[in-house]
Amino acid sequence: MEITKVSMKLKELYELSIDLLKRSNIENPQLESMIIISQLLNIPKHKIFTNPDLEVKDYEKVLKAVEKRARKVPLAYILNKKEFFGLEFYIEEGVLIPRPETEILVEKVLEKVSNRKNPIGLEVGVGSGCICVSLLHHKKDLNMIGLDISEKALEVSKINAEKFNVIDRLTLLKFDVLKDDVEKLNVSSFDFVVSNPPYISENEYETLQEEVKKEPKEALISGKVGTEFYEKIVDRFKNYLKKDGFFAFEVGIGQGNKVKEILEKSGFNKLEIHKDLASIDRVVIGFKI
Repeated sequence: MEITKVSMKLKELYELSIDLLKRSNIENPQLESMIIISQLLNIPKHKIFTNPDLEVKDYEKVLKAVEKRARKVPLAYILNKKEFFGLEFYIEEGVLIPRPETEILVEKVLEKVSNRKNPIGLEVGVGSGCICVSLLHHKKDLNMIGLDISEKALEVSKINAEKFNVIDRLTLLKFDVLKDDVEKLNVSSFDFVVSNPPYISENEYETLQEEVKKEPKEALISGKVGTEFYEKIVDRFKNYLKKDGFFAFEVGIGQGNKVKEILEKSGFNKLEIHKDLASIDRVVIGFKI
């Protein structure tokens, strides 16, 4: 008969966690062990070193989380949280995990709407809500509509919109941009349309890290060449933009000029491409003038 330990010393738990993560080739096992222990036991990280003999009764929940991480489940799904644009978002499996690069998209949209009074925006593919909620949080007279094909994404976006008290300015709707009729949305015009759509090609998907493949496939893949969603979004919503309205897109590696061309062909100008910290084209903006 297997006897479960009543408790485990904090130092022992930390070392066991590191060992489990090392065996799975997790990049920074010490840091991730610290984060998991600190978050799940609700103790500061330094306690691991200043109080190593602390008896931990809840050690099993920590080890379960570490084992999950060892199976390459992203940390954000295990902790149900991810920091983005200075806010801590609720995250769960089934929604795309916010990336630091996407903060550039939020920053650029905020710059463009800073002098507009009571602007109205549309986000296509809200995911966790990190983009629209961040925009609403920082622009107090902004109202937005958020669309997603996923019920889970709409649920998580609602949780985050409520958490940051912007739900009264956000309308969330289930919508398939590839198939559904825009007229059923019953909208008139927008100051901007923002989107971080799926932009990975079917071939590229096979080369992704195991961790990324734990995220929803429909939030990552965009057909054979990766630009299908941009084409569809521009085509479906260009007539709903105000005269000085704009599209703002996050783009994948090597897609900056392709997305710029899509906007140019649809009559957009005053086109901008913004790079991320790695000097990769990351955000494309085009105005309707």
